[in-house]
Amino acid sequence: MYQRQEIFNIIELFTSQKLINFYTKLFENLDLSPLPDRLPSKYGPTGYSRHALFRAFIVMKCEKFAQITDLKDFSRKQFNHC
Repeated sequence: MYQRQEIFNIIELFTSQKLINFYTKLFENLDLSPLPDRLPSKYGPTGYSRHALFRAFIVMKCEKFAQITDLKDFSRKQFNHC
């Protein structure tokens, strides 16, 4: 049983580690401070993080996805195992 669980902890078997490293380093070096993360709202919740949306847009363009559903499937496959 222990050996089976150990196999599931090896990220490289389930994801492209190079791809994860690429995006991790890209986003660590990307200065988004000029872009406010959330805009204040008088009437309700602040909404989504603008930084997260910008990062998602970058991934979408780098991977040449035409639809948000493609990005969603990609992110589920690549980054949920981290």
